[in-house]
Amino acid sequence: MRRKRTQLIDSRGYCRDALPGLSAWMRRIAWGCGLIFVSAATGSWGEAEQSPPPPPQSINEILETLDPELADVSAQIDAQEFKPAISILKQRIRSIESATHRYDESLVVPLTLLGDAQAGDGDYDGALDSYGRAVHVNRVNDGLISPKQVDIVYREAAVYKKIGNYQQTNNREEYAYHVLNKAYSAFDEKLLPGVYHLAAWYKESYNIYQARLLYQRAIQILEFNDRGETHEAIPALAGIAATYRLERFPPFLTATLNDRSYISRGSDDPISINNFPAGERALQHIVSILRANPDEDPVVLAEAVLELADWYLLWDRTDRAFPLYEYAYTLLAEVENIDVEGYFSEPKLLYYPFPRDPRAPPLRVRGEKQTGFVEVGYEIGVNGHVRSLKTVASEPKGLMDFRVRKSIRFARYRPVVLAGTPAIVERYVYRHEFSYFPRRSAATPATQSQRATPVIQVSDE
Repeated sequence: MRRKRTQLIDSRGYCRDALPGLSAWMRRIAWGCGLIFVSAATGSWGEAEQSPPPPPQSINEILETLDPELADVSAQIDAQEFKPAISILKQRIRSIESATHRYDESLVVPLTLLGDAQAGDGDYDGALDSYGRAVHVNRVNDGLISPKQVDIVYREAAVYKKIGNYQQTNNREEYAYHVLNKAYSAFDEKLLPGVYHLAAWYKESYNIYQARLLYQRAIQILEFNDRGETHEAIPALAGIAATYRLERFPPFLTATLNDRSYISRGSDDPISINNFPAGERALQHIVSILRANPDEDPVVLAEAVLELADWYLLWDRTDRAFPLYEYAYTLLAEVENIDVEGYFSEPKLLYYPFPRDPRAPPLRVRGEKQTGFVEVGYEIGVNGHVRSLKTVASEPKGLMDFRVRKSIRFARYRPVVLAGTPAIVERYVYRHEFSYFPRRSAATPATQSQRATPVIQVSDE
């Protein structure tokens, strides 16, 4: 009689002590053929059977039903009382392991909370170890494609991002999406949170083409479920427009005239593709969805109209931008408790290609990190362009003046709107702060820096 499968052995070799009768190479062969199943409690084994993925349940849903002790610990973590929470959670984990075994499903929540506390306390290696074990225990109990592991994987990604390991951040974000793709059908709406999560990471890491594909997939899923004309489609439409805007207006300016690793696409730079219509349609679609709802919040509608107006202004279509600014002004003027004149009294920076900080000198002559600034003054025309640009002040003088002025020439602003009409800003001052390392004179030994004032030379590299 064929016995019911309770759990697959993980491919990394965990649970191998449950099969003392098989050698390592026999276990690997059996695993590869899909013949072994293991009960975490009894270690029984037999022929594997396929089972459907478990019903979706995120770690946040699990945490909503915490027992009183874990609920108190969760509150401690929220209050940033990390060390006492870590102590309690480690004791809780030891108690569960002593009473049952190292793969008990009830370990998932305390391990996840332990990771949260360790991450908050700055123990990132410990947090990654706790999250990794929580994921493994979940996979042992619920299967390799359990959607319940996804929220824990996102926590891993957040820690990797915090420590600057963006390759591992990307790996964990993509793994979470892979799990959801395996667990659900192609047009299942349960995929949408994962689609948006990975798309947001791709957009943040400037992988705009992959982000755009994911936002487009979100639209396909919504349209398949007859929700393409609802509010649920707005994040995907906004994401599509944002990727086209980032393509045309990248966040960084070239560090030098010869460095083309980042390209600010000004009037002299070619556009890779004709991306204006697609972004325009996405933003128009958002406004149409909002206007179709008679009970729509006028502030939300006005903000969507302003996004579309800003889009036209960035592409120098003032014939379309100005009527939309006036329309948004009219919408907000009718809302109680909103100072519409104050709302439009200051220009809004829409695009500023950030100049890179000065290159650091070699370590042997590098001084302590410093903060500098450049203040520039200029006018802002009704079309959002900067003109009459000049340097007001800078420190250190001349180190970043040229780069900041170059960036500001490409800057674009939403204009001031007075009585519904865009207006010129005659005198505007922008302050750009940056970090730099001064060059310590090679003739001044570092050991003498405490006894004598070193000669400081600013690096102009």
